Amino acid sequence: MSLSVGFVLAALAVAAFAGPLLGEVVDVPGAVVELVLGVLLGLVVPASAMQAGTPVATLGALGFLLLMFLVGAELDLADIWRTSRSAVLVGAGLFALALVVSALVMGHAAGASRLWVLGGAAVSIGVAAPVLHALGRGAKRTTRDLLVVGSVAEILYLGVLTALSVASHHTLSVATALLVARAAALIAFALVIVAALRRVRRRTPHHFHRWFRRDDPVEVGLRGTFALVFVVVAFTSLVQIPTALGALLAGVLFRIVFGRARGIVDRLAGVANAFFIPLFFLTVGLQTRLRHGLVALAPTIGLLLVVLAVPRLALIPYLRWRGATRREATAGTLLLMAPLTVLITTAEIGTQAHLLGPRNATAMVLAATLSALVFPAVARRLLHEPEPAEAAPPE
Repeated sequence: MSLSVGFVLAALAVAAFAGPLLGEVVDVPGAVVELVLGVLLGLVVPASAMQAGTPVATLGALGFLLLMFLVGAELDLADIWRTSRSAVLVGAGLFALALVVSALVMGHAAGASRLWVLGGAAVSIGVAAPVLHALGRGAKRTTRDLLVVGSVAEILYLGVLTALSVASHHTLSVATALLVARAAALIAFALVIVAALRRVRRRTPHHFHRWFRRDDPVEVGLRGTFALVFVVVAFTSLVQIPTALGALLAGVLFRIVFGRARGIVDRLAGVANAFFIPLFFLTVGLQTRLRHGLVALAPTIGLLLVVLAVPRLALIPYLRWRGATRREATAGTLLLMAPLTVLITTAEIGTQAHLLGPRNATAMVLAATLSALVFPAVARRLLHEPEPAEAAPPE
């Protein structure tokens, strides 16, 4: 390891340690603080340290894959459809509504590119889930409904983003054929993986039992989980599907085969949240170099924030119907206005597919950061304050 890489990793490790502590002081999600710290470090860290293939960039990419895997591992698709069918339908409707509003405002009125239009429909639970769990609201039914709505909209968004990245290089008919072929290959591959793992589990239960042991000195469960993640990611890369979807799919497959398996998921989450996921947000900040021409995109960033906010207000009546108080419904809606991870993914895929230039990618990351600074702060304040008592009816 070169001296410069060692210094960069040392600076990132210190920032990863300080980020959540600073977040508690200023009441901002730790991931947002890490992004801001990364931007500040980018003023002194040379750009060569963050080029693709460098150790720092590779570790950041690993953090992103682990983040997406953990999101997928929390998705029990059958249970979601069985117990929260209305939330599934509302999630699909929310994405469609947000996309229509964004097309009218970002596309027709502002003349923004297709990727900015799609960005206006971004929904993610990457900020909402940790905030709600940290406030002790993870077990509430309305929290579950909110996270299901966000998860469904997020999956649909990633699917459209994948289609858009493929369509950018081909005609409509060729792009459609490629998408169908790749989706079929991915489904077939997923079925093979599930069948193989279930067969191995059935034939060698004594070995598979080690996956769930917390005192296994060689951590067979973690090793096998990492192998599953990278095998699926390698296949999705082979068929030219964004690796973010591959990691998400690996999490879903893990859930199908092992169920909740809290022992493995908690150990992996501990490793990921201790260093790799913070490193991802820090490296995104490092790669977000502030450019002189960025001021010209300020109106687009502001308009995107408005488009991220307005359509999601339609969720408030639904959450109220499901039993949330006024403050809970408003706060939950505000949390879904901060699609941090999805907008960062959009910027990365857009850059790789040559749909976004460096300046536009930086602007989208800044919009993601601003949304995660503003909306969750208001949501936290609403959830911290007591619900005002209803006025007594006159006698």
